[in-house]
Amino acid sequence: MNAKNTRSAVRPRAALSSAPSSTLTIALTFALAAALVLATLLPAPALAGPGSKPKSPELKVTVTQDPSPGKAGQPVTVKVAVEPPTGIKLNQYPGITLKVTGTDGLTLASPEAFVGTKKPIADPAQFGFKHIDPLELKATGGKAGTRTMDGTLTFFYCVIESGYCAPGEMKLRIPVTLK
Repeated sequence: MNAKNTRSAVRPRAALSSAPSSTLTIALTFALAAALVLATLLPAPALAGPGSKPKSPELKVTVTQDPSPGKAGQPVTVKVAVEPPTGIKLNQYPGITLKVTGTDGLTLASPEAFVGTKKPIADPAQFGFKHIDPLELKATGGKAGTRTMDGTLTFFYCVIESGYCAPGEMKLRIPVTLK
């Protein structure tokens, strides 16, 4: 009777050696699948760890002023045109914003200029700008000379070849000439 109970409680040697192996195989397969999913879903900077931030593309910036030079105490219109480098497109949503933080003696009608749309776009083919209108600031200065406005340009860009998209930022110094 004891021998019968002992035999039923004992597993064959093959079953014992295959159990850990199949569990290990399943665990490794799951870990590999999870790593592959993360590698394809997360952008490269997210995988690089904290503190790594992709560098924003340098946009070509052209500043024009009307009238140029302006008259001290009279309003002037400053237009800031931006153009992405080859292979980069700027998205209409959430748009391009210029926030002026330093005015150097100039009075601004508004410290912020915006082009684009604040409403999400459903069709991905329509995300990018076809033509980017200049950002426009209205300023009045009290003293003659060249004044410099400091600002930050924020935008959302995509790399055309890879499809990688991210927010971008660029610091600007905008000259305004008054006589």
